[in-house]
Amino acid sequence: MEQVILEARRRTPGTKGAARRSRREGLVPGVVYGHGLAPTPIAVEARTLANLLRHHHSGNVLFDLTVDGEAAGEYKAIVKELQADPVSDELLSVDFQWVSLTESVHVVVPVRVEGLAAGVKVGGMLEHTLHEVHVSCLPTNIPERFVVDVTPLEQGQSLHVSDIVAPDGVTILTHAEETIVSVRAPHVAPVEVAAEGEEAVEEGEEAEEAEEAEQRGPARPDPRSQ
Repeated sequence: MEQVILEARRRTPGTKGAARRSRREGLVPGVVYGHGLAPTPIAVEARTLANLLRHHHSGNVLFDLTVDGEAAGEYKAIVKELQADPVSDELLSVDFQWVSLTESVHVVVPVRVEGLAAGVKVGGMLEHTLHEVHVSCLPTNIPERFVVDVTPLEQGQSLHVSDIVAPDGVTILTHAEETIVSVRAPHVAPVEVAAEGEEAVEEGEEAEEAEEAEQRGPARPDPRSQ
């Protein structure tokens, strides 16, 4: 995993109003903690952090984090929790965790699908139900994402966590039988099928009656009515 430099500054914990002022100044309030080091309230430049996370789509970035110009010795940092506005995507807060390069960490890795499933080509519906998995690995081995190819999937078939091929040194913790993606047949309401069938029968009966009437020719008057 690529390591990137990120500068932070210490901040004085305060009220929500103080946090809002930080955001107006272009900063994201947060905290960094872990490995027996005292939790430190910090603030980082919002634009810089957003650009880094956008470049690394999963958010799994290993930071050389400095606080007021000082690094935490042998430790690096990863984003442990990130809060953003659901409408504007503005970053609201960020929590970092100090990690050792020689100790495994538990992180979440996104799962992406690629390809057009064979079952979809003939009218099936693709259902992507699992979008991330939990893994354990060294910080330097954190995958940016897992990609699964759905191209061979026919209707009624699925891919599971067990189908993910993890690189060496990465252990997937999510249950192997959980479904990632499946292709289901298109749903057809039984009532609609019955209605269409009845309509087809009625049209067939009307056509037969018309053909028989044409073969009989014009109707002749009944002599008894004269």
